[in-house]
Amino acid sequence: MGDMTKNFDRSEFACKCGCGYDAINPGFVERLQKLRDMVGKALYINSGCRCPAHNAACGGVPHSSHMRGLAADISTRDGELRFKLIAAAFSTGFDRIGVGKDFVHLDIDTDLPHPRLWPY
Repeated sequence: MGDMTKNFDRSEFACKCGCGYDAINPGFVERLQKLRDMVGKALYINSGCRCPAHNAACGGVPHSSHMRGLAADISTRDGELRFKLIAAAFSTGFDRIGVGKDFVHLDIDTDLPHPRLWPY
């Protein structure tokens, strides 16, 4: 059981550098919960919130949505899960989606151009 939604805990979104930054947007997490319910599988967060130092260290763009708690990279083990995740993301209203080899980036940053779909 999560402390933010049925399946998501705030700690899953905390900056991976250990600084404690975890200001994830609750509305974003609610949308991720709808996505998880639709996919029917657990979603593993590779990267949620990022402090500026961690964002720079991992190669994030200077105005990354991760630094404002509006984005997450979700682990995808195979092409089938990646496909299901992207299809469900469109259905749940995500319109900023980045597709990597082993993750899908989702964000709800209205300050950045949308709709957008891009490869990593």
